Amino acid sequence: MAEREDARGAAPWGDGGEGPPAPPERARAVSPAPNLVVLRDVNEQLLIAGLREQELAATLEAERAQLAVILAGIGDAVLVVDEAGTPLRANAAYARLAGGADVPLRPGDAQGLPLPPTDTPQARAARGETFSLEFTLPAADGSPRWFEANGQPLHDGGAAQAVVVIRDMTLTRQHRHLQDEFLALASHELRTPLTSAQGFLDMLLRVLQRGDATERAEIYATRARYQIRRLGTLITDLTDVARLQGGRLTLDLTPVDLVPLTIEAVETARAHSPAREIRIDTGPVPLWVRGDAGRLEQVLLNLLTNAIAYTASATPIDVRLRRVGAEVALEVRDYGRGIAPAALPLLFDRFYQVARPDRPSQGGLGLGLFICHELVIAHSGRIEVASTEGEGTTFTVWLPVLDAATARPD
Repeated sequence: MAEREDARGAAPWGDGGEGPPAPPERARAVSPAPNLVVLRDVNEQLLIAGLREQELAATLEAERAQLAVILAGIGDAVLVVDEAGTPLRANAAYARLAGGADVPLRPGDAQGLPLPPTDTPQARAARGETFSLEFTLPAADGSPRWFEANGQPLHDGGAAQAVVVIRDMTLTRQHRHLQDEFLALASHELRTPLTSAQGFLDMLLRVLQRGDATERAEIYATRARYQIRRLGTLITDLTDVARLQGGRLTLDLTPVDLVPLTIEAVETARAHSPAREIRIDTGPVPLWVRGDAGRLEQVLLNLLTNAIAYTASATPIDVRLRRVGAEVALEVRDYGRGIAPAALPLLFDRFYQVARPDRPSQGGLGLGLFICHELVIAHSGRIEVASTEGEGTTFTVWLPVLDAATARPD
């Protein structure tokens, strides 16, 4: 019994009483530490964020380069400033205008006086104003150049910025001035013959109503007809200029012998100015060109009218026609006071008239020589002028000669 009790009371797995022996070790999965997992996730997120930042930087750089190309291609000056007026960005046009991308403009008013510092485009843009402002800057020769600045605030991420676009308006203002002058001149020149013609016709009507002598009626009718023709010439000049500028002037090009054409034009000029001596030298040989006979006669009559108007009545006018190589030269020479060298390059410009303080205005729109020049160019020719003050002026029209065998009709 004791033995059985001892056997039950004693620890059957040994003296230590520590429990059953441990089973053999088995392989088990080891979970990573929580900190390592977090670190790995953070690294992945940083890597993704870095890639996105690189993509964004590349996109911004491409947009910046594209903006730089756009700004460089803009002819107007462009300037971006912050709220302190500090230049942040400027294109090449602004750098050329101001003398540097970060150089502020020093604009002036219509008289060339400097604008107050608070009224400059840069200062107004810094205050966030939306504005349009005209100002002047001196050119290299000291003459004023006109500009228009337009300012607009920008809102980029809360930063206060503004853009100013500056456009050169010098030519525009000059064109406006010329347009105003032309309208005033045209109104005056068109109204003068119209008023004169109306006056002569009114007097003619009164003479006819009273039954007076027919001699007076003929005088009034002749003068009215002259003024109406003058009005028609002015209107024709305006129409021709419009057609020349629009490329709508058509020429009826045929073989033309300039000898009889020149003689006829001179006779027409003599009829309008019987007191003026017009000498002519054409030679007996026909000189053929390919041209529009009516337009070529118009050129010659314009040159003759110009010579008559700008010279004293006692001085003669010479017309000479000759062949020089493969060209025909048609000269109209007067012996008047001549033209100043500075005016010669401007003679064929639209609306230009030589002004002299000692001679009253001869009227006209300043279109005759311009039309002559354009008509001669349309005939594949050229027109030249030579003048010496105190000796006179010579206009020479050069036209390609046409072979006589080809030109002569069957």
